[in-house]
Amino acid sequence: MRIGASLLAVATLLMPVFALAQSHAIVTPDQLIWKTLIPGVEVAVVSGDPDKKGGLYVIRIRTKDEVRVPPHWHPTDEHVTVLAGSFSMGHGVTYDASGLTELKPGAHSLVPARLPHFGRHSAGNVIEVYGEAPFVVNFVNPEDDPKRAKNK
Repeated sequence: MRIGASLLAVATLLMPVFALAQSHAIVTPDQLIWKTLIPGVEVAVVSGDPDKKGGLYVIRIRTKDEVRVPPHWHPTDEHVTVLAGSFSMGHGVTYDASGLTELKPGAHSLVPARLPHFGRHSAGNVIEVYGEAPFVVNFVNPEDDPKRAKNK
């Protein structure tokens, strides 16, 4: 009983310290800094650092035109929520338009780590992606990697 009471007392004393470790943050759309992810697709960091291993991140992805996303996978789970427009997703190592499922605003998808998947952004869509960093895109076919094309 004394051990439980002691732990409770220590936890109560440390609560203000933990509260200071995190601060309330508000990010408005005009504060987002958009950068090219792949041709035709832009990404902005909303929260966290998608490159820092072990941390949580939130990013937004948008397109102006329809964009096909080749089969790829991530080393961590990927949570996707559609905010505007629509986003279609399928899974497998080959892009197959007949296997796409359309997600409309408010829809959410959880893609498990290492699951090969592909997608199609509708023109003008915005999706929000969150998960545990690092956010890494591994293309099933290395020829689909836009970084590889730049290095040729």
